[in-house]
Formats: sequence, structure tokens, C-alpha cells
Amino acid sequence: MDGAGAATSPPGELGQAQIICVIGGPGVGKGTQCVRLAGDLGAAHLSVGDLLRTEAKKELSEQKTDIMAVMGEGKLVPMEIVQTVLKSNIDDNIQRGITRILLDGFPRSMEQRTLFETSGFKIKAVLWFHASRDTMLARVLNRAKTSGRVDDTEAIFEKRYQGFLDESREIIRFSEQKQIIFEVDCDRPLGDIYGETMELVKCIFCGERNEEESLGIAHDDEGSQT
Repeated sequence: MDGAGAATSPPGELGQAQIICVIGGPGVGKGTQCVRLAGDLGAAHLSVGDLLRTEAKKELSEQKTDIMAVMGEGKLVPMEIVQTVLKSNIDDNIQRGITRILLDGFPRSMEQRTLFETSGFKIKAVLWFHASRDTMLARVLNRAKTSGRVDDTEAIFEKRYQGFLDESREIIRFSEQKQIIFEVDCDRPLGDIYGETMELVKCIFCGERNEEESLGIAHDDEGSQT
């Protein structure tokens, strides 16, 4: 990823990136909202899943892991690969003067988060998109009609859905403790979700977030993650 001759940001510049992580189960609408947000706010939208699928298709990929096979089973791609792909793409945006970053689908584990932040990046906030299982499944099956994605099947959805529930608890708890997590109810029309999320993200990027809102998560109701 950081090939010979490629410009890379000095360690100090990596901290200039204003990174908002967007987490949520499959089909919750992360990508749909992030694409609009990035366009309206002049931010970079980096979908971890899309970046890994692109990497997997490179004929001369440096990675030895069969990324598509791992993703097709609903499993996590090794975090070293994820880290390499993310660093390359964030660095590229910093070099182009884009420091507002929406990381769609990251982190998937506390290990990913730790490796990411020890590499010089700082997570400014975490948006937790949540919806009912039925809502997410319906969106995935509808997307499957045109996406061509190997993981857009009901069987893989179940694995990814359960995986998110299992993996996200520690990330959510940690982010709550740091008071940087914001809950977004995605069991609503897309327009309503976008209007609310747009105002929230603008405030976060401008350093005007409402700390009370970041504490509005239901700490004791694990079922709310669905």
C-alpha cells in the first residue's frame, strides 16, 4: 500500500484527520447516509467493506489472504490488512487536503481500534446506527438485487448480524466511557435520518457536539442494538 515513491504523511500530520467512525449492523444504512454526508460536507467517505473488496480484486494485490473468501463467510478480515488499507486511503486524502473522514464500518473490534489509534490516528466520534433485525434484513435483500455482493444473502446476513452484536458491545461500552458515541435510530425514513445526522456530524466536525447527546445510549438494554 505504501509503495516506493508514494507520498506518505509524517506521523504528526496523521493527527490532523478528523475521523468519525460509523458502526452498525449489515443493511442499517451506513453507506447510504455517509455518501450524502461526505458530498455535502466536503468529507471523505471510506467504506471499509468497499475498500477491502477493491483490494481483493487487484490482480497484483500485495496481500496473501483471500479477502473475498473471508468476507463471503461473514468473518473479519485480518486487522493488519484492514489497517494497511485504511492508512493508505486516509493518507491519500490528507495529502489532497481532505481531513474530514467518515469511516464506514470501522472498527469491528477493540483490537482494530487499538491498532488504529496507536498508529497515530485519533477517533473524534463514533456514530452508532441501529435498526431492527427485520429492517436490516429487508434492506440487505433489496440491495442484493443489484449489488452483486457475495455477502448480500440471508445466510451471510445472519452471520454478520450476530457478529456485529457480539463484536460491538465492547466498542460501544468503551466509546460511552469516553463520551464520544452518538446513537442514530435508523428505523425511520431515510430523509428523517439524514436531516438529523447531518446536523450532528456538522457539530462534531466543528467541535460543537452536545455532550449530553453522546450519553443518550441505553446502557442496560443490549437488545437495543438490534
